[in-house]
Amino acid sequence: MSFVHNVEELIEAHGNGLTGKAAHWERVRLGEVAQVINGFPFPSGGFNNKAGEPVLRIRDITAGSVGTFFKGDVEGAPGVEHGDLVVGMDGDFNSRLWAGETALINQRVCRIAPDEAVYSKSLLAYALPGYLKLVNDHTSAVTVKHLSSRTIADFPLPLPPRREQDRLASKIDELFSRIDEGERALERVQKLVERYRQSVLKAAVTGELTREWREKNKDKLESGEALLARILKARREAWETAELKKMKAKGISPANDKWKLKYREPTSADTTGLSKLPTGWVWATVEQLSSKVVDGVHKKPSYVPAGVPFVTVKNLTAGPGISFDKLNHITPEDHAEFTKRTDPERGDVLISKDGTLGVVRVVRTDTVFSIFVSVALVKPVLRSMSEYLGLSLSSPVVQVQMVPKGSGLQHIHLEDLRRDCVPLCSLEEQVAIVETAERHLVSIDHFEKDLVGRAKLSSSLRQSILGTGFSGSLVEQDPSDEPASTLLDRIAAQRATDTATPKRGCKKKTTA
Repeated sequence: MSFVHNVEELIEAHGNGLTGKAAHWERVRLGEVAQVINGFPFPSGGFNNKAGEPVLRIRDITAGSVGTFFKGDVEGAPGVEHGDLVVGMDGDFNSRLWAGETALINQRVCRIAPDEAVYSKSLLAYALPGYLKLVNDHTSAVTVKHLSSRTIADFPLPLPPRREQDRLASKIDELFSRIDEGERALERVQKLVERYRQSVLKAAVTGELTREWREKNKDKLESGEALLARILKARREAWETAELKKMKAKGISPANDKWKLKYREPTSADTTGLSKLPTGWVWATVEQLSSKVVDGVHKKPSYVPAGVPFVTVKNLTAGPGISFDKLNHITPEDHAEFTKRTDPERGDVLISKDGTLGVVRVVRTDTVFSIFVSVALVKPVLRSMSEYLGLSLSSPVVQVQMVPKGSGLQHIHLEDLRRDCVPLCSLEEQVAIVETAERHLVSIDHFEKDLVGRAKLSSSLRQSILGTGFSGSLVEQDPSDEPASTLLDRIAAQRATDTATPKRGCKKKTTA
């Protein structure tokens, strides 16, 4: 791990907005205007989720609430109260004005307690994240990044006149509140858009989306029951062809048809609790519609710098489709071994069964790749059904059947996935459904991208406000304000005569 030793040099080299300050401002190190109070190393054996004293841990900073308690001796442990400024000293170095309950502070969390006679806590809360991000971006680590209280104490803060600090913090509060309102409105719109997406998917696979089309073409459509019979026949024939190929490769010539008795009929649909379908439609299980439903390799392979892409859940959740941008690679030899069980190809359907559950992606590429155990593969008997099957599996009608299991990390089990039921209609109507649904879904995708762009703009606007604020241009200067230079002299004089414990130390506050 490499640590940042000279924060001032780092800021001068990479700090951008952190390097500037108004002509009438000064600079002061954080340790000269605030105490950095380190957390307490509680013995891990005393932690639990309900009894004892609440303890603020690193993960709670972003969550905004405490989820851990400690039962045991807490003498000497520092505390945090509503409105205190806290920093996580591992990971992403998050900070916030604490809005949760009174709690004790765990190790690797610190409380920043400024002398508000010289530095506004509200302004410090706005200034601190920029410094923390800069240090985090330039600290390399093999596992978890760590931040020291000494580094925090060395942050060279801009020092406006004290009364200007209050005006600046108040103005930033006002502008950020407006942005907050806009972001809440965006979130409401995003939820409505997602509800609309789910409505489209549900209407697609329940026949509502193509009701008029079906009425016009009903006399020439194959029934779902007839289609299912054809699929089951094709499924069995494909199995028999594959079995004969295996026997031929071994030099075996079957004397009779008894080997066909080894064929296992797929599970039929249990329609208990399922909704009524349009006339001519039937429920079919995923297993009935597929030649195989399997998952990827169960052991973590040895990765190589270049080779065959190895797809995991994160490659399904990175965006629409299957992302090949950031993944590991395996050797062609390992891939050849893995494909004896799982051979993804164009027209197959992938489903995440671990982690983020139920994400569905149709394979629309000829790129050769392997998959991990966290990804399930559904190979349709009829390749012409791939898009409709992917649409159906993504719909709330089928998603609600994907009930995860497990007491800790939950998973979708393959045997359950095979039994999940899909509404089946004629191939012609499947095409009409996909085409109609896609028109709606494309519009939804475009709208969502616009919302994401607006959310990014919101984040950029916050940074712009902070940049303007800490350049001294956001609020007017008042000639009657005590100059920052005088304030700086007063800070220096106070420190020179102060015989108490240095403020950058590890002073702990005992809670009752």
